[in-house]
Amino acid sequence: MSAALADPPAPKQSPVTRDVLQQTAAKIGVRVPAEKEIEFTEMLASAREAMEQVLAMDDYYPVPDLEKYPRTEIAPVPAGENPYNAWATKVVVKNPNKEEVEAGILAGKRVVLKDNVCLAGVPCHFGTDVFTDWVPHTDATVVTRTLEAGGIIIGKATCESFSAFGISNTSAIGPVGNPYDKTRSAGGSSSGCGVLIAIGEADLAIGGDQGGSIRLPASHVGIVGLKPTFGLVPYTGIVSNEVSLDHTGPMSPDVLSNALLLRAIAGTDGIDDRQIAGTPSRAHVPDYPALLAAARGRPGALLQVGLPSNATGSEPGETRKMRVGILREGGMCQAADPRVVECVTHAARKFEELGAEVVEVSVPGHVQASLIGRAQRFSQANNMLGRASGTRQLYLTDFVEKVLPWNQGKFDKLFANSANILINGIYADEHYPQLHGKTHNLFRKLRSEYDAVLEDVDIIVMPTIPWVPKVMQPREAPLLDHYKDYNGLTFNTLPFNNTGHPALSIPCGMLSPPEGPEALRLPIGMQLVGRFWEELTLYKAALAWSDAYNWKEL
Repeated sequence: MSAALADPPAPKQSPVTRDVLQQTAAKIGVRVPAEKEIEFTEMLASAREAMEQVLAMDDYYPVPDLEKYPRTEIAPVPAGENPYNAWATKVVVKNPNKEEVEAGILAGKRVVLKDNVCLAGVPCHFGTDVFTDWVPHTDATVVTRTLEAGGIIIGKATCESFSAFGISNTSAIGPVGNPYDKTRSAGGSSSGCGVLIAIGEADLAIGGDQGGSIRLPASHVGIVGLKPTFGLVPYTGIVSNEVSLDHTGPMSPDVLSNALLLRAIAGTDGIDDRQIAGTPSRAHVPDYPALLAAARGRPGALLQVGLPSNATGSEPGETRKMRVGILREGGMCQAADPRVVECVTHAARKFEELGAEVVEVSVPGHVQASLIGRAQRFSQANNMLGRASGTRQLYLTDFVEKVLPWNQGKFDKLFANSANILINGIYADEHYPQLHGKTHNLFRKLRSEYDAVLEDVDIIVMPTIPWVPKVMQPREAPLLDHYKDYNGLTFNTLPFNNTGHPALSIPCGMLSPPEGPEALRLPIGMQLVGRFWEELTLYKAALAWSDAYNWKEL
């Protein structure tokens, strides 16, 4: 028989049957009426075919310029060269054109990335061994901008498992030790970033902050860490925990270098729609370092703010004293060490010596923010289940393919907190489907409470973490033991992930642990919170304070 007369191929048999249809409907507690079974089965089969066809298409990622920015010397770090477990992977990525590098604002700066930031061709561990072979296809926007500014990316820094804890003891690579005492927490989840800066193995780091994960390690290891205004720095190409919480930002040894890195990486990228109304374009990002240098050169100018042009009786260019508000509720965490609260209050009062006005302020809703935030974080389960949706951003589908489907082996490898989030989120979606939306409504209310206070003061001050770095529990310790030891860790940090206000942690003193030894002195962080898009005000206050005082001697 000739080919022309051959029988046509049999139609592809769809796995969608009436039983599959009814099983699918049953997941929401309904049944398709019998008289509609055939047509609904056909429509589901057609929909499945469309899904299969789309999944078979090539994905669309930003294409990194591997010729201009080659990846060389990619290697894991031997244990003997990684005493704090702060390195996840070493690599060298830089522009070989020296003239272009020297023209950049980050020329020659050694930059490390939290190990949830995509760097094409370089393994991304995400602090877990649920998968061990994910090599991203693309560069995060912050990577491209760092390289364009002349920075040298020297590696990926260890982060907590699934970026879901703040102690530095959950990474599959091993616990990240505090440089002041290796047995103690270095904070997290950007733990490796903080340590590598503190020990001088990196000049700058790009961390991630979903509940305090930049500011917590900054506080515990004695460096500067900024969670910018929500959306100021694009999150494109960074593994997401929850779209409404995700922030990325600079970590550094000092205020000026923090401002320098923010200048390099901030501004819209046209992909991340978390960059809300008011986000400046790249061309309109303030030149934070230049503005700080100019103010630093005029006596008292760092702690002065300009009067609005419509202020009654004001002249153009007229200024007034910066007003600093010490948040009363910032010391109300039940587990707070009163010595830490006193240390930060004493440090904040020193703004008055420098020419600012210092007052006490109150935001009663701050006390409930941790409870609301705990419920809100259950929605992270949707990312773990590949259900993130509703925004027009870059989706890391290759990451989802590594995580899914869940099975017992993968689940057993999760650190218990991530497993707990997954179970809690599934339960919340089934039993309290309105919960996630309500948490956002309540946080919008809380934002208005902070905004009302920030109409009267320029910055709000509180402890970053309410205690001195503690001895870490073993990773395999019961989860309830972890929670008991660290309940209240994000009391002052998590609220601002949900409201979106910029928050900066700077070191402001040292204390011994309550249990001793007295000779062991550990860093304490002071958190400064400001109005949306007013990172410059935070930097000015922080620079004035750090210029005047040596935090290690207070």
